[in-house]
Amino acid sequence: MDGDRVRASRGVRASTSADGLVLLDIQGGLVLASNAVGARIWQLIERQHTRAEIARQLIDEYGIPAERADRDVVAFIAALAERGLVTEEPPQ
Repeated sequence: MDGDRVRASRGVRASTSADGLVLLDIQGGLVLASNAVGARIWQLIERQHTRAEIARQLIDEYGIPAERADRDVVAFIAALAERGLVTEEPPQ
């Protein structure tokens, strides 16, 4: 699962700033807001990084423990996936 690439769904529009992230599901009308860390995770999703790569980036940028980075990335991506905002694609 860590090698899965995470992709943003086509119907999602994002607005990021220093304060955080706002996602809009244009088909379902859902609006989701997140903090600056969520915005960074979203940027890495848009660049089609794997979950493991995203967690590594958070460790490097924010100096957080690996367990916390892994847990936060898994939880954030799971919340997005539940709402249909992202999909995970297994390695080929």
